[in-house]
Amino acid sequence: MSDAEIPHAYRGIVARAAVRSTNDKGGSQTATVEVHRHVERTDVEVLGVSGVSSRPPPGGEAIVLAVGGDQGDLVALPLQAPGNRMGGLEEGEVALHNLKADRVHVKKDGSIESTSRKRVKSKVKDATDEVLEDRIVNKVGAAATAPRVVVRPTYVKLVCGPNWLVVKADGIFSSVPVVVGPDPEPGV
Repeated sequence: MSDAEIPHAYRGIVARAAVRSTNDKGGSQTATVEVHRHVERTDVEVLGVSGVSSRPPPGGEAIVLAVGGDQGDLVALPLQAPGNRMGGLEEGEVALHNLKADRVHVKKDGSIESTSRKRVKSKVKDATDEVLEDRIVNKVGAAATAPRVVVRPTYVKLVCGPNWLVVKADGIFSSVPVVVGPDPEPGV
């Protein structure tokens, strides 16, 4: 390599690239990037953080590295979409978010906030907790007769097997006569 080629080779080891498109099929995510004006590279493997997956829209940015100085063997550090980053985090905080401001924010005090435009669903085996704009549904079990609670703006409904209890502003309604008895779980 001549003395004139050495600076050019070093410049090509690390570059800032514009993300043109991404492909998230297969074992790893790849991207098509423009590393220099009118110089595109396809099938550039995107390195990631274990346990975190994301796919920014075209127009994002990447830092690409030429492995061993070989321009034919590029990898990209995790991609980002400038201007769509969730800012304002305090030291020690973590947030996962998308471009529409849906997010999970783990705060430094240990609390977790999730925000969604459509729904938040949590699942532990067959137990589900689903929050939507017009209702909250908690269900324990997968069967149609599984115990559940439904909260809507005008009522709260409890269901267990064939029995149900509905609480509304104008009264309490039940599938069977209500029997007053001991609390089966006083600590809850």
